[in-house]
Order: sequence, then structure tokens, then C-alpha cells
Amino acid sequence: MKKYNTIDSLQFGIAMYFIMRCFSLGIAIDSYIHIGGVDGYLSPIIGTLIGFLPLMIFIKIFNYKPNLNIFEKINFTFKKTGNIINCLLCVLVFFMVIISYWNLLNFITSQYLYRTSSMFISIIFGISIAYASIKNVNVILRVSNILFYISILTFIICIIGMIGNIQFNNLFPFLEHGLNKPLISGLAHVSYTVAPLFILLMIPKNKISNNKNISKYIILFYLLADITKFLVIFIVISTFGIDLSKLYEFPDFMVLRRMSTNGFFQRFESILATQWIFDIFIMITLGIQYIKSYYKFLFKKNENKFILCLTTLLCFICGNYIFKNNTIGDDFMIYKLPFILSISFIMSLLLYFKIKKT
Repeated sequence: MKKYNTIDSLQFGIAMYFIMRCFSLGIAIDSYIHIGGVDGYLSPIIGTLIGFLPLMIFIKIFNYKPNLNIFEKINFTFKKTGNIINCLLCVLVFFMVIISYWNLLNFITSQYLYRTSSMFISIIFGISIAYASIKNVNVILRVSNILFYISILTFIICIIGMIGNIQFNNLFPFLEHGLNKPLISGLAHVSYTVAPLFILLMIPKNKISNNKNISKYIILFYLLADITKFLVIFIVISTFGIDLSKLYEFPDFMVLRRMSTNGFFQRFESILATQWIFDIFIMITLGIQYIKSYYKFLFKKNENKFILCLTTLLCFICGNYIFKNNTIGDDFMIYKLPFILSISFIMSLLLYFKIKKT
């Protein structure tokens, strides 16, 4: 009988899927549109190819000393500067949680509850996220296992329902400005997609059952997450055209309104959009788990629930007030966030080269 306190390779891969998609809604999709232009649907393809390099580095670090988590690996490898690097990565995760939470609140308030105070919505989501954060990682991964099948089902319904709206003439002129813009957007795609993966390095490899084929699961779910991103941006641009796509704050959500259910469902797109809420929810809870794991590592004791609740509260408060308005927030997400996320690549490269020398 399978023990409930274990993590298997499938759960690890599913967690990858959610984390890789966490910056899709209103961030990565907007980057493809505003930077990549009419050729923005090429950005996930280019980004996927480029992303294999940092992904291989991720796998190398994950396989290194399988009995250690990321904090122990960094301290073991860097000795004197290990604590500084661990602290910097923890701050980066805290920042990603804040950004994810801001994006979630922005989406909910603008598309569902525009007459409701964002603080009230923040409290409602905050309670559920705080409760989930108290649980262990294996509990969250079991929940993500269930949410994955719901997410995939809703995604398939979206794709099938939108096929009839595709107009291939909206994809032309092909390579209007050459490969330059899709390439830049593809690099941003790597930051949005691969950079947050280091959060999962808080789980030592030897804590995962049947981990002999874990690399295959990592590559499989890496491709699956990127395929979903490609299909979404392809349908958005081919349905709306590039000019109309730029006008919407959440074009990936707005395109779902083109689906016809012959009046059987009212606002069916709201049901289908739960897939993106799942992405952000899992990202936030795993991000807080990372911070909790760092607390355990730093102070050599179990987490203090008061500290955990305080950290969660800070994330929610900062998520409400990090940007003065959506215009500033959207500009930051598209043009500045990829550079901040790339800090994880720099740290991963340093760790990778140190590992190669040992």
C-alpha cells in the first residue's frame, strides 16, 4: 500500500507543470503579444528550444547529492558564501509569490468581482493559501495531482471549443520584423517558465519514490507545459489578430468568450479559467513551502506557525500594494520581470560550474 507521506515522480512532474505555467495568465501571453508581435506564437517554440539548456542544468543540480535539498547543496558547495546565496534565492521566491498573488487578485477583481474590494478577495484567498501552507509539501503535491486532471480537461475543452474560430490570415505577414522580436520574447519565455523551477529543488531527490526515471518525467512535463502555452498564444493571435489582442488585459481569458455553448452554460469561460487559478494557487503555496523550508534550514528547527502566518500575511499585503496601478504593473511584468527572474539562472550556473569542479 502506498504511503501518504511519500512523493512520487508523477507528482513532481505535475508540480513542474503548474509552476511553469504560473506566469502565463496576463504575463507571458502579454509578452508574446507585445514583444513578439504577429509572430508571437513562435516565442514559446523558440523559448522551449533555448530552455533545454537551463533545464539540463536544473536536472544536473537535482541529481547532485540526492540526499540534500537546495539549501544544503549550496552551503556544501559554496562554503562561505552559501548563506548569502540561499538568502538571495529565498528573497527571489518571496518576490515571485508576491507577483503571483498580485496577478491573481488583478485577474479576479477585473474579470469576476470588479465591484468587490480587492482586500476582501485577498483575505478569502489568503485564508485558503495560509491553511495549505501549514501542510507538508507531499500534501500540496497530492492536491496538485487532482487539480492537474481538472486543469487538463478544461484545457482540452478550450482547445476543441476554439478550433472553429481560428483564422490563419491573422498570422500573416510571417516574420514581419524577422526573428529578432520572437527571439527576445522567447528569451522572456525561458525566464517565465524555467526560472521558477528551482523552487522544487527544496525536495531532495531521495525523498521521491521510483526516482530512477525522474529525468524523463521532468522533460515530459516541461514539453507539456510549453505545448499548452504555444496552443494558447496561437489561438489568441489567430482568433483576434495582433491589434485586437494588444487591447485586452487578459487576451487568453477573453478569447474563451468566443466559445459557443448554444446557451447551455452562462459565462462558460469563467469555469474554464479555473485552470489558470490552479496554476497560481500551486505556485504560491509551493513558494511559501520553499520559504518555510529555508526557515527550517536556517534555524535548525521546525517552522514556527506564527512566523509562517506572518510571512504569508506579508505576501498578501505586498501583493495588494506592490503597484500603484495596472499600467505600471503590466509594464513591469512584460519588460522588467524576466531580468529579475534571470537571477536564478545566474545562481544555477554558478552552482553548476562548482559541481563540475568537485
